[in-house]
Amino acid sequence: MNNPSHYQSAFFDALDARDDVDLQVRYFQGVPGDRAAEGWNSDHADKLFEGFVGDETDPSCIAGLVPDWQHRVHLISSNFNAALVDYFCASRVKWCHWSEMPGIRLAEVLDYQMDLYRILRPLMLAARRKAWQPVREHAWGAFAQGILAENSFKVLGIPDRKIRELYYTPAALPALDPSNAVAMFARGRKVFLSVGALCKRKGIDVLLKAFARLHTDDWCVVLCGLDKTDGAYHALAAKLGIADRVLFLGAYPAARIAEVYAAADVFVLSSRFDGWGAVLNEAASLGMPLIGTDLCGASWHVVEPGSNGFRVRAGSVKDLAKALQAYVDDPGLLESFGAVSKALFFQELSPERNAERMVEALQAWSGQ
Repeated sequence: MNNPSHYQSAFFDALDARDDVDLQVRYFQGVPGDRAAEGWNSDHADKLFEGFVGDETDPSCIAGLVPDWQHRVHLISSNFNAALVDYFCASRVKWCHWSEMPGIRLAEVLDYQMDLYRILRPLMLAARRKAWQPVREHAWGAFAQGILAENSFKVLGIPDRKIRELYYTPAALPALDPSNAVAMFARGRKVFLSVGALCKRKGIDVLLKAFARLHTDDWCVVLCGLDKTDGAYHALAAKLGIADRVLFLGAYPAARIAEVYAAADVFVLSSRFDGWGAVLNEAASLGMPLIGTDLCGASWHVVEPGSNGFRVRAGSVKDLAKALQAYVDDPGLLESFGAVSKALFFQELSPERNAERMVEALQAWSGQ
């Protein structure tokens, strides 16, 4: 793994708790500074199955940091450390690829012009087929973080028999008292909540423009995340005439983020691109109605349109405004949709269910 993450730790704990799994996890680095600034805990305490690669770069030495590495099944993104993947191939050990859908770099280069992205993405995948040859020919299997990743893998030439889905599955958030800052700002109004960095990729401008189209004074927006635009979204809210209905909460400690969710009514992931989007999992665990975009992996698994939320076209102000307005027009959706979210989380999105999903896939591949 690249670094410790509270979005992964519960999944690893669930694997470690199984009698049929002997887990070892190695991280290539600690929590990056930008993640710490966003509220991640940078003081990671190693568990018995965890360790760090440190400054080691030689693939044979990295592999040797894991006991009995020749006899284990290794999970790694083939894009993350190609040299280590090549070493696994040459050593003829069992290894599996695991990643989100490719495409984030293309989206960045295009400055998140998503209509153009949708046109060029198939060409990008075709150009990358050669780079994915080790997965096609040598990997035991390929774990896809959702249907969007799975569809990408197929375009990259990975056989259906090698593909299984494996998600980000953070633990259910605890039931904490609502954030006083959010409650004082809302003053009885209902709250649309977004959690994540304030940047173009996260579609914050789309959310603000969509909210400005609503016909209501009974709702407000809370943006919880590190501002990476030097105040550009504050200026946009003022220009749209909604500054008094938007709270810029800033970054919030991950250990207390449940306070913010508890103070809100509907969770919105307006990203133009997100390989997964674990914040949707978190919101679902607390029984929140949802909105997610169609270029977020989690939107296809955590959001069930018409049952617990709405899935909208990434980058579309019109589509997002329509989804927001649906909640404004029918407050009864909050309770019914929220109940479905919570049930879905514990049935299909818990860390324990994900551990079961992974073991089932490995057992299937072992019988090929």
